[in-house]
This record gives sequence, C-alpha cells and structure tokens, in this order.
Amino acid sequence: MRELMHTARGRAARLVGAGVLLAGGIGAAVVLAAGPAEAAPCGTAVAAGTSCTMTGSLDLSGGTLTLTSPSALGWTATLTGLDLDLVDATTAHQSYVVDDATGSGDGWHVTVSATQFSTGGGTPLLLANTGTFSTNGSTSSITSTTAPSPDCSSGSTCTLPTNTTTYPVAITTAATSPTPVTIYDTSAGTGLGSITIGTTDPVGWWLYVPANTAPGTYTSTVTMEIISAP
Repeated sequence: MRELMHTARGRAARLVGAGVLLAGGIGAAVVLAAGPAEAAPCGTAVAAGTSCTMTGSLDLSGGTLTLTSPSALGWTATLTGLDLDLVDATTAHQSYVVDDATGSGDGWHVTVSATQFSTGGGTPLLLANTGTFSTNGSTSSITSTTAPSPDCSSGSTCTLPTNTTTYPVAITTAATSPTPVTIYDTSAGTGLGSITIGTTDPVGWWLYVPANTAPGTYTSTVTMEIISAP
C-alpha cells in the first residue's frame, strides 16, 4: 500500500511539473500554453527575437499669416475722345499670395486703400475719388462680377478659401487717410496653407478715365494688408 501511494504522488508531481491540467471532463488533459513575452523598452539591449517599444511624437508650432502683393500697379493709355476703362496688363500684377501658416482656421481678409490719383505739384491734376479705381477677377471687363480664382501654391496642400466678397469692388480714394476696403474675404476654417489668388481668373485692377481727363502722369499710393479672421 505504501508503495502504491508513493507511486501515485510521484505521478501527480510529474504532471504538475509538466504543466498538465485535468479539465473539461474526466481524463481530458489540456496543456497550458505560456503567455506572450512583454516587449522591453527600446534604448536597452534586447535579445534576438525580442521586440522593444518606444514613443514617436511630433511637436508642431503654428507659423504666421503673410501677404505677398504685387510690387507696383501701372496703367498706360492714349486719350481717344471716349471714356476709357483701363486694366493693369502686367501679368505679375494680376495675382498675389496669401500664406496662412497659423493652422488656426480663423480665416483672413485682404484690404486695399489708395490715395487720390494726382499729378502732384502746386496745382495738381486729379482723378475723381469715387468711381475711378476698382478690382475684380477679370482683365476683360470692368463690370465683371467674377472673383479672382484661388489655387494652392506649388508645394502646398492647402484648404482653398471660401470667398464671400461681391465683385467688382470699388476702391474709393482720398487725398489723406483713405478708407481700406476688403477685396478678398475668407470664411473661418478655409484658406489654410499657401494660396495664390488670381490664377485662372486673374486679379483685374481697373481705372475709369473720363474722356475730358487732361494728359499727365497720375500716381496714387496703394496699400494692401492681410488681416486675420473674416
């Protein structure tokens, strides 16, 4: 009897040591599988076949909101005895670039103001403050209601602006302290990235010159500004 008990205890010890568990019915043996090994932190030596884990992070800061405008505007014409609708025909003047690198989604708007067109001197010749200067998205018609078209600048995956401006925009001049007017207005959440305004439909800068205007060189100080938010 002692020998039988000793033999039984020995068999039980060998079963437990081998990882065998009797379960699910009499005599049904299930081998317990070992759990997966936990990955070690990277930065220390790990054995072949063992993985390690680390954290990847991106620290991204917002940039600035900028405007790259034409360097000048210009018109040339010869009086004909008829009223003239003059457009700036220089291609480089027919677009500008807004770069919204803030990532804020606040939107933005572009404004223009201009002093009265004048020949200068003690007794200057002047163009009228009202009805002389305007802008739209056409270089063929001063009365066009088309907006200058926007496109993502080269190398920029942008969010195109939703423009709420009505064209043409009259830019009323003044001898001093002219009032800025909005010529391009984006909705919040649009206009992100670098955007060229005036691609397929260029920016038309227009002057209306009545037939009774005297010859001369008329100049104006034109100011453009980019402002955050619509």
